[in-house]
Amino acid sequence: MVQPTTQKQTDELLKLLSGTNLPTQEEFKRLVTAIDSHTVLAKVFLLEGTPFVFSKSPMKYVIFREQVAERFDVGYQDVCIVGSAKLGFSPSPTDKYGRSFQETSDVDVVIISEEWFHQGSGELFKQFNLLGPSASATRSALRSSTIQKIKIEHQDWADIKDAIRNYVFNNFNPGLLPEDNALRQQVFEKISSTAGLFLALEPQVFVSKIRCRFFRTWKAAEEYYANSLRQLARYLGAPTAEYEVIEDEAGAPIIAPNV
Repeated sequence: MVQPTTQKQTDELLKLLSGTNLPTQEEFKRLVTAIDSHTVLAKVFLLEGTPFVFSKSPMKYVIFREQVAERFDVGYQDVCIVGSAKLGFSPSPTDKYGRSFQETSDVDVVIISEEWFHQGSGELFKQFNLLGPSASATRSALRSSTIQKIKIEHQDWADIKDAIRNYVFNNFNPGLLPEDNALRQQVFEKISSTAGLFLALEPQVFVSKIRCRFFRTWKAAEEYYANSLRQLARYLGAPTAEYEVIEDEAGAPIIAPNV
């Protein structure tokens, strides 16, 4: 049974939802497990606002977005930082949850671009088409009267599944391309060339790697990270969420019991 909401609980959750301050690990855990509106949480805490790594230099975050936008020919508003660099701790639905951002952490960047999504996805599936036995061997196996298994490496199969899942969610991860692939190298050269800006922060931020993921639309990014937060809620053993976020007639957010 869902317990009736109290004014104190409502005020606490609304204050966190304002996004004015980055939540602590425990506050974020409370939000993810208590509120069913994971799309709202993804927007407020993962895709909007100044990231933890730029919290002391918000204007440099604008510069960073402009640098990335220029390299990939998108608008600066179509670039954002997610993950532990955004929150200051990992929101991953694994045993990594709550791990603080540190020098060995990656910086994960979201780029919204339908062009890069299509180009990257096409290149990725073209590469996957080259895996396994040759085309002639495959045709021979299909013509054979006996069933023959076509072997494929475990990591290749895992990458194919990831690529298909990403495509369903309208996003492309260049990290799934072979290391010697020209498009992968082009992407990583462009994104890694922005690393100098982190060293210009005070205090300096040392990052091991800057990664990026291309989404076809902002809605696709919202759905992808909302799904990630649903997985996190399950990982944290959340029961049925207590609350949902709705809007009043003026469009202001209201937290209501999830009945």
